[in-house]
Amino acid sequence: MLPERNSDAAGRLLSKGLWIGAALLAGACVAYASNGAPKAPSAPLLTRDFEGIWSGTQGVIWETNLKPGEPENPPFTPEFAARYQAARAAAAAGKPKADPPAGCLPPGIPRIMASPFPFEIIQKPKTIYIMFEYMSQVQRIFLDGSGPGSLGLATFNGYSQGHWEKNDLVVNTVDLNPISVLDTTHVETSDALKVEERFRLIGADKLQVTITLDDPKAFVHPWVTQRTYVRKSGEQILPYVCEENNRNPIKPDGTTDFIGAK
Repeated sequence: MLPERNSDAAGRLLSKGLWIGAALLAGACVAYASNGAPKAPSAPLLTRDFEGIWSGTQGVIWETNLKPGEPENPPFTPEFAARYQAARAAAAAGKPKADPPAGCLPPGIPRIMASPFPFEIIQKPKTIYIMFEYMSQVQRIFLDGSGPGSLGLATFNGYSQGHWEKNDLVVNTVDLNPISVLDTTHVETSDALKVEERFRLIGADKLQVTITLDDPKAFVHPWVTQRTYVRKSGEQILPYVCEENNRNPIKPDGTTDFIGAK
């Protein structure tokens, strides 16, 4: 399994396993309303200073009010509900469907926001960069229409444009690769997926991101979740080489293996 990440650099280099074992990580949950939907975002601070290194406070499960091992509850269309049930049945039979990151493919936007590894935000006047330690990925956010424009090519991190709404950073991402899945329970999306991320400081060193997934092929209505992160002073983003200690390789039959620690 993937050990919980800590600030010790040597310990982090030993935690290169992928997210099959990571689903066992526990994390604190954000507040949820009685109907299971996330509550309204907290009041923002009067600042736009998101720079620094951030670490998540929840586990790798997409719906943060669930316990590890519980199935997700997306507002699926019938087709994608059937796909999810088939994936769950395969996992229960001991033959889980291949998880793309197990083959060292990037998790993509938005799944990478649930990574147990930290990310660094670098702010420039026209561009914001999010540098993820996990698989050394980068999300480039063009502000206020300053980017080159979408080429319509599907990639793991897509094409992101952002704007400010008071002190909230609102990021819209399109052109996402549908090969990505949202978590290890195999929640699938389609080539119609659009992602909105609303970044808001709710404390001097506490960041809240409200993530809305809009995919009319996969969901009957947008799926919303909230995640929180804390700013980590004195941390560094380390190189991450997936092949260096991959404990979740994809087997010849297309299922995902798990190699325990020796």
